[in-house]
Parts: sequence; structure tokens; C-alpha cells
Amino acid sequence: MKKASLFLLILTISVFTLVVYGQNECKVLLPGISDKYTGPCKQGMADGRGEASGIDRYTGDFKKGLPDGEGTYIWQTGEKYIGEWKKGKRDGNGEYISKQNGLETSLSGIWKADEYIGKEVLSPYKIGYRNNIGRIACMKVGEQPFYVKYKFSRAGEASSFLAISNLLLRGSSGTENITTSFTGYENVTFPFEGNVKFKAPNSLNTAELDCEVRFTINEPGNWLVTIYY
Repeated sequence: MKKASLFLLILTISVFTLVVYGQNECKVLLPGISDKYTGPCKQGMADGRGEASGIDRYTGDFKKGLPDGEGTYIWQTGEKYIGEWKKGKRDGNGEYISKQNGLETSLSGIWKADEYIGKEVLSPYKIGYRNNIGRIACMKVGEQPFYVKYKFSRAGEASSFLAISNLLLRGSSGTENITTSFTGYENVTFPFEGNVKFKAPNSLNTAELDCEVRFTINEPGNWLVTIYY
């Protein structure tokens, strides 16, 4: 009886072990990194943040057994890709680093289905923050000399200082110039980050408001920034 019970116990443990290991087997479908995987698993596939290796190595996000999300892939030859993945292929923003003639080179930008598309395209300008400002209009009016000029508009009227007090300008480069004919920065370099603060009455002239706008201009040139408040 004791031998039979011991045999059944060993058999049960063996079956349980096989079932557990079978359930926990986690596949990586990309051949170069399919030998070993450490990380979360879903329905037998690598899924989540993990590490995989084979002839190559990868650390990052997985989905359905493939790199998908953000991760770093290192080839056995030393090349490296750091960036976004989709269904096991480089897809999105990323940087490819390699060595040529002993020198390290880098290729950054947009990738699509494992192919390099080109540099990331930046918008000419971007409004980052505004408070008590109706809208902002950024218009390129020339190529050189590089400047960023401000104009303020209230109820359809345009002026340099219409109903404005406590004007404070901040710019990432250039020379600040505030006169009756020009308000802004001259001799700037791009990208230019601008911050404008001032006080102005509300539309009913019953209270004074704190107004502020922050923006970035990426494209070199002469720019006119109209602030409507």
C-alpha cells in the first residue's frame, strides 16, 4: 500500500509539473530572439515588458509573441535600434546605431514596417500654453533677418500696447526690442521658444486679467505673432 501511495504521489507531482511548465511556456516568434524569454505571458505568447535572446537580444514591450511598443534590439554584430515597434518590426520613432570604419553612426527618425522613412517632420510652430488669450496667429512674413515680432489685438483693434500693462517677454535667443514700431526679438536662432505675459482688462472692463502664452517656432525666418485677447 505504501509503495502504491508513493507511486501515485510521484505520478501526480510529475503530471502537475508537466502541466505547469506547459502552461508557463512562453513563445517569442521572432527567430533571432526566440531561444530564451523572461517576462509576462498571455495565452502562451510573450506579452508585456520582457527580455528575449537568441543570436540577438531584445528588451522591451511584447504583444502576441512579437516586439510591439517601445524597446531596444541589439544584433549579434553590434548594431542597435532603440525606439518603437509594431508586430515585430521597427515602426514609429527610433534610432539605429551602427559602426562604420570604427566610427559610430546614428540614424534617427521615422520607421515604417522595418524601413527608414526619414527625419521626423516638425510643424513650423506649436502653441504650448495660453491663459486668458483668445487665440494665437503665427505667420511667417519673410526669410531674413531672423526675428519674432509681436502684435496684440483686442476687439478687432491692433496695436503694440493696446490696453496692456506689465508686459514681460522671454525668449530663448535673440535681442529683446520694445519700441513703438517693433515689439519682440531680433537676431534669433531657431527653434525659438517664446513666453509673453501681460495684464489686460476683460471684455467688460470690470476686471484685470493675467494673460500668458508660450510657444515654439521651429522654422527659421521672420515671424509675426499676433495675440488676440
